[in-house]
Order: sequence, then structure tokens, then C-alpha cells
Amino acid sequence: MPRITFVIPNFQGEKLLPACLDSVFSQETEQTFEIIVVDDCSTDGSIDLLKSAYPQVRVIINRKNSGCAASKNIGAAEAQGEFIAFLDNDIELHPDWIEAMLKRFETEGERLGCCASHILINGYKSLLNSTGGLVNLLGYAWDRGIFGQDTNSYSHNTQVMWACAAAMIVRRSIFEEIGGFDSVYEYLFDDVDLGWRMNLRDYGVAYEPHAIVHHHQNTVQGWKLVRRLYLYERNRLRNLIKNMESQTLKWIGPELRYHFLHRAQREFDNDSFSLAMRLSMIPRMVQALFWNAFHLRDTLRLRSEVQETRRLTDWQLMRAGVLCPFFGDPYIMEDPRIELEAAAANGRQKKLPRRIVMSTETNGALGSGWYSREFDVHGVYFRWMEKEAVLHMKGRKGKRHLVLHTLMSNPSDISRLSVSINGRSISSVEVPNYPSLAKIELPQDIEAGDWRVELKVEDTFSPRDVLGVEDHRNLGVAIAKVELS
Repeated sequence: MPRITFVIPNFQGEKLLPACLDSVFSQETEQTFEIIVVDDCSTDGSIDLLKSAYPQVRVIINRKNSGCAASKNIGAAEAQGEFIAFLDNDIELHPDWIEAMLKRFETEGERLGCCASHILINGYKSLLNSTGGLVNLLGYAWDRGIFGQDTNSYSHNTQVMWACAAAMIVRRSIFEEIGGFDSVYEYLFDDVDLGWRMNLRDYGVAYEPHAIVHHHQNTVQGWKLVRRLYLYERNRLRNLIKNMESQTLKWIGPELRYHFLHRAQREFDNDSFSLAMRLSMIPRMVQALFWNAFHLRDTLRLRSEVQETRRLTDWQLMRAGVLCPFFGDPYIMEDPRIELEAAAANGRQKKLPRRIVMSTETNGALGSGWYSREFDVHGVYFRWMEKEAVLHMKGRKGKRHLVLHTLMSNPSDISRLSVSINGRSISSVEVPNYPSLAKIELPQDIEAGDWRVELKVEDTFSPRDVLGVEDHRNLGVAIAKVELS
């Protein structure tokens, strides 16, 4: 009997499957495993590829296109392993992925139901896709760290609400006990719902930072974005009705109505969408409401099952940090690939700013080495940098200084910050642990144009070691603004 069953839903994945399957077969492990590919009515050469190049893979062909969630359930029903590893067909695993994941199950014990991977976006050295997921009181779900840089913040295992189904492992007995995926979700929120129901029964969902995966993760543009918005709202509301306690639903009711209308208004006012897209978004959000009204009977039936078997209250989930006690949309960084693709389509380079303010959109000006934006007690936005950080800006003639508005640095010492532009060392300055201006004189012969500004701090610090707080980041200098003068 195999220890692990890999279940890979596939649709039109002829070009993606080889890299995915090869990464599975290249695992450095002695664990026995089987692979099941569930093909959802592909019309490309996926089936012929599997039969000719991967005869050891079991192939199940759906009679009709059933969606990703249903395909995963179909594969799981045929699984023989103690654990089921669900993979998207555009996933590539590091060779020690299996060992890292199973070690987490052994460490956590029999109550661990699911384990999330450390997922990076393929083609980028340190751009995050997911490190497990969280949910807030309005049911908005997000991947931790998505589109941010892979920093020390995500190098520690922790409990999460859900695991991204692109690459996760579940304990088969627990997966079957809670009824598997809800196939109605198609391809959004099925993994959120699964993790939420596991947490409600007090089965852990853990994140394993050493289980590294690369994910192609297609960007969604054009009319597909409208359908994605519809599915997001539709499935978010179904999740809330199924999994949240009655008193919590009653409490958030007014906020739920307000934020639904506010989101509709915001999407309509979004100038980055065409008028046709904006006009179609409102009806699709209304359709999400009517869909939930039409399917309310089925949702309430499932809700009854969920609430009868729950062991943890919403308050306990909030105390555990997996149900986040705030309203509104979570802050998610902009996907840098969208701008790069748009620039390539228009045959032009991205527009770089001459002044970078951490509280506003940076138009791709920030490179690697930055943590998510924060704000201090005075409401000033800033970002901590790591030991090394990169930003891009438009250099101009006649500007003699590069000015860095800094807020904080190493609490136990004065930090020294070195600056290079396009690989050329410019200067180094001392940065104190209080608001300050670091004014760096520019060489007279420096050329105007696109500048790659590299910042490097000699004496980084860990807040946990210096301040005694539970913050494992490796911090350099907190910067609020960078500009030319």
C-alpha cells in the first residue's frame, strides 16, 4: 500500500504536466506513493502524453467537465495512501518536499489534518504565492505573503486557517470524515472551506516553511477577471453561511451589507478596467447574491452538519489567530507580473517614479528586500528593509541629492546604510533610531535614466532578540520616502 497518493486535477495541461510529474518522481524519499491524474475533459494531448510518457500514472477521465474541486474529490475517492497530496498541474516540487511535509505531520501528531506548503511564483527568485491562508470576519480569504518578498517572516511553521490546494497534503481519514471538498465551489474557496471545517473540528492546519514549491499561477485578466469576482463573492458568502456561528453572523450583518455595496462601488469606479468590464461587474455581484438565495436550502443543510460537529467557537479561532477579527478587504500587494505583461504588450517599459512614497502605489518601483508596508503612531506609512533592498526610480539631470526619509533603525546602535546606483557605489550614511533625513550627494557624472538603487545595511537586527517581542524578521532601516532634490 502506498503511504501517499498524489491527486492532480488536469485540464489542458499537456505543456505543464511533464515538469509537475517529473518533480514528483524526483523526490528524494523512500516513502511509497502513487499518482492519480484526473482529467477534466481536456482536448489537448494530455491523455496521449500520460499514456506514452508516464504509464505508471493512473488516469481517470471525467465524462463531463466537473471543475477542479470535483476532480480532486474523484481522485481522492480512489486514493489508497494514508495521506493525499493535492497538486495543481502547474506545480514543481523541491526534491525534499515529501519529507518536509511528512515530518510536520509526525511532529504535530494525529490531530493535524492538513499541511500547507511554502509556495513561490515560478520564474521569480523570491516572490511569494502562499504560506498558508487566513480568513477575516467578512469571509475574505487571502494567502499569507502573496506577491510579497520571501523574507524571514515566513521561515517559521505556524497554524493557519487553510492550505492553498495548489500544493498541500491532507490526512485521508480526516479528509473523508469531514466530507472532502465542496464541489460547488469549482476553483475558488474550495480549499478555504476545507481548512475552515477542519479548524472547526479542532483538526490542525499547519504551514511548513521547508516544503518549497514553485507555482506558475496564471494571471487573470480581461473577462476572466469578471468571472473570478463573481465566484469570489458567491463562494465567500456560502462559506460564511456554512461555517460561521449564528451570533457572529448576526453581529457582522450590518458590516457585511456595507462592505458588499462598497466593494461593488469600488469595482465600478476602478479606472484600470474598461467601461464594458465595469458595467458587467455589478450584475455579476448581484448574481452572486441571487445564487446564494437560490441554493440557500442546500447551504443550510451543510451548515447544520458543520455546526453539529464543531468543537471550537469563532472566538477560539480568533484567539488562535486563524480567524482575523477585522472587517473589509485584506491588504494584498499588487501582482508585479500584470504590469510587466501590460508593458510588454504595449511595447514600452514600465513608468518609473522620481519620488517613492511608501503610502502610495509604487508602479513596480520596489524590488526585492522590502517587508509589507506599516504605519507608525503618527500615521506615517513606511516599510522595513532587509539587509539588502532594491528600488527603481527615474534619475534626472540637475538633481544633486538622493534623499531618504527614515523613521527607525537598530535600537541598540546607529545603523550604517550603503547606497549604490546601477552597480556603482555612491556613498554610505549613518541612520539613527528616530525620524531623520539621509541626504546623499550624487556624483556629477551620473547619467540620467532608469536607476536601480541598491541599499545595504551593515548591522541588521531581530526585534525578538533586541526588544523581546515575537517578531522573527531581520530588519535594517525603516524608510518612509525616497526622492531626488
